[in-house]
Amino acid sequence: MEDVDTEKYIEQLEQENVALKGKDVQNVTSMSSFALANKEGNLVQYQIENIELLEKLEHFYKGEYIGTLENGDMGWIIPKDKNQIPLNAFGVSAMMEIISKYVDKNTTLSVYSEMRIYEILADLGDELVIYILSNYEKMGMDNNFKKTKFRLLIVTTLHMIESTYRKAIGGKTIEEMNQSRIISQSDLIGRPSSQVPTQRKFNILNPRSWSG
Repeated sequence: MEDVDTEKYIEQLEQENVALKGKDVQNVTSMSSFALANKEGNLVQYQIENIELLEKLEHFYKGEYIGTLENGDMGWIIPKDKNQIPLNAFGVSAMMEIISKYVDKNTTLSVYSEMRIYEILADLGDELVIYILSNYEKMGMDNNFKKTKFRLLIVTTLHMIESTYRKAIGGKTIEEMNQSRIISQSDLIGRPSSQVPTQRKFNILNPRSWSG
């Protein structure tokens, strides 16, 4: 068996250890970048999705409210008193058909001035007033108590639509999405393709490999 050069042996071990640490750093960096990309993707999706808002409006038109269910969980409760249900199935469908044209991704990803948003909401409010007044009995508002909710229906609808439009003031949502994309791309471009040089395979059981 050849004599072992102790200094070279220790040096080889140190190089192997550095190489392993470098690979660990590279793996951690890749995992972090992947997690960051997923987080940013989820945030962007949340910013442009309006499904939750539409669902809340639909429950509102049906008179449903959040409360404790029979099994103890929290959920939407259907009122037992029919007078608490402002719109029937036709009324709910008619309102959602209109509202869904305003509460969508195209609205969020557009560019609006604050004044233009006020103009759109004013026009929509006027049209909704005329529409409901012309069809209130057909839409389910068939008694005086339900008719007292008329103004509340209009105001609540407009306020919730406004929250969607405000995401588009000055193209704010598009700007934030582009900024996130630039940061993600810069992170990937700036990261070297290889953190450590390729090391010669080292086998501690083979003394011949100690000499490098």
